[in-house]
Amino acid sequence: MKILLVDDEASIRRLVASMITDAGYEFSYAEDGIKALSVAEKSKPDLIILDVMMPQMDGFTTCRKLREKGITAPIIFLSAKGDIVDKGIGFEAGGDDYLVKPFDPRELLMHIEAHLRRAQMAPHTKGEQAAVLRIGRFMLDSGRFRAAKDNQQLMLTVKEFRILYTLASNYGMVISREQLVEAVWGREFVGETSSITVFIKKLREKIEDDPSEPQFIQTVWGLGYRFEPGAP
Repeated sequence: MKILLVDDEASIRRLVASMITDAGYEFSYAEDGIKALSVAEKSKPDLIILDVMMPQMDGFTTCRKLREKGITAPIIFLSAKGDIVDKGIGFEAGGDDYLVKPFDPRELLMHIEAHLRRAQMAPHTKGEQAAVLRIGRFMLDSGRFRAAKDNQQLMLTVKEFRILYTLASNYGMVISREQLVEAVWGREFVGETSSITVFIKKLREKIEDDPSEPQFIQTVWGLGYRFEPGAP
């Protein structure tokens, strides 16, 4: 497994490099966002650790450009800022997780291992064997992480796909935020449900006919979300 760190602080690079290699992973790094784009394309990392505050190109912009290039590896942001505004921007940019500096290296390693496990798992629910789910106006291919609505491809991130797949494969049922977090991130992250709101908003912008009046992903206040597929 290959881990790419993008950080302009040499002390952070030394700390993370030691931790990553001791854990048995391959380690590479880039000192800024611009270099990260070329390194990521060449090395094809399985996970990226991305600092937010960097010279030349900040982490959020770097994340967007990585996603535009089709790089779907999980991205963990590192930042000295821990407020929800920054987290919202990070998730909107295509990030998957957020760790605040200073951090415990053991905690970072737990986040890395959890995301790598999730990235290797197909997003099937219990009893769901088919790789392709066709429901209403949607087609979801869990083998390729591809989604389409009315035969038009939807440009979803891996996390957006997992959320949509979880909701669609349980259509008509109310899925709580905790259940979505466990299905998409893993049990280790069940306490962190605030990010779900950001992902649902982004997902609605991509799949709804009118995001301000969602018909497919419906909010059930106080309980969670329900997927209604619509007529085919």
